[in-house]
Amino acid sequence: MKKRILINHLLEPANKLSGISNYLFFLMESIIKRNEFELVLLTCWHRDKLPAEIADSNIVFIEKEYINSQAVNIANQNYILPKIIRDYNIDLVFNCNPVGGTRGKAKKVFVAHDLYFDVSPQSYKWHHRLAWNIFFPLAGKAADAIICVSNNTKNDVQRYHPKLVKKTQVIHEASCLDVIDSHPVRSAEKAGLFVANLSPNKGAKTLVSAMTYLKNKGIHLPVYHVGRDDHSRFAAHANILKNGIYPSSLGYVSAEKLGHLYATARYLAFPSHFEGFGLPIIEAQSYGLPIIASDIPVLREVAGEGALFFPEGDAEAMAQCMQRLYEDEHLFTDISIKARINADRFSWEKAAKETSELFLHCLDHTA
Repeated sequence: MKKRILINHLLEPANKLSGISNYLFFLMESIIKRNEFELVLLTCWHRDKLPAEIADSNIVFIEKEYINSQAVNIANQNYILPKIIRDYNIDLVFNCNPVGGTRGKAKKVFVAHDLYFDVSPQSYKWHHRLAWNIFFPLAGKAADAIICVSNNTKNDVQRYHPKLVKKTQVIHEASCLDVIDSHPVRSAEKAGLFVANLSPNKGAKTLVSAMTYLKNKGIHLPVYHVGRDDHSRFAAHANILKNGIYPSSLGYVSAEKLGHLYATARYLAFPSHFEGFGLPIIEAQSYGLPIIASDIPVLREVAGEGALFFPEGDAEAMAQCMQRLYEDEHLFTDISIKARINADRFSWEKAAKETSELFLHCLDHTA
């Protein structure tokens, strides 16, 4: 008889695609194809809003109303989970978040995407830090296993929560884009891309300073920003500099449009100070797009040889990488080939296999 897995998706907003929901849906699609478990999805999403591969599958579907307050949401999870686990004969609860409900007699697996609140607490409001400092240790204590999406995240668990590290296992995620054009034609504009919702860790100041440095040398290299800049960080950094410039905003774009941008751009700029994984790197590399990245461990881990690295925060060094990729066709071709090879290391099939094996390991061992 197949084991029953309850997938707890209650912390993610209803019918609105977040990064964690995207991660879960791609992973679920590959787990469903493996047909090893009976799956029960506990979610705030309407079934007809889910990806077709999930909505049309034979999984059991439990829909609940979304609760915006994290604390109230988790309290409600702890209220309803024991009954759901009993009623549906659940063997293991898989939570796609690092925090969540911990009650109920079943094995538990959580996912740590990053430890931003520990790594850079000054970047976040006090009540968000407080919630993390309460709920992550509770989840970690209850967990039979904690999936880390990178070795870097596992190292952060070791550093900030050493008692939990024995429960961790690294399972890399993969690209959430389907590569339509495997042999893209690059735009003559040779524009760079920056793909992120701007937050303190994304290195906005470094990119603005690099672009301005090149402009002051008479070198104009266009860069386009995909994502949000709710606090106008780019403009604020540019205003501090003399004649500062910053990327042109494209806002949100469809997956199809993002794929087209990756296929026609010259490089992806990734000047982050810290990351949990850096998913746009794998997405870009799957289109053969070279990466220009901060030389930090997690980006070395993910980008591999398909990138040029510069010292974290060194705008002049970043500018030199931008200029080299703009001007040197042989370098561009070499890094592009290596980018594709590196991207092939990551797949959702591999992630699903490793996740399923972890589930079975937890189910076969007493905590």
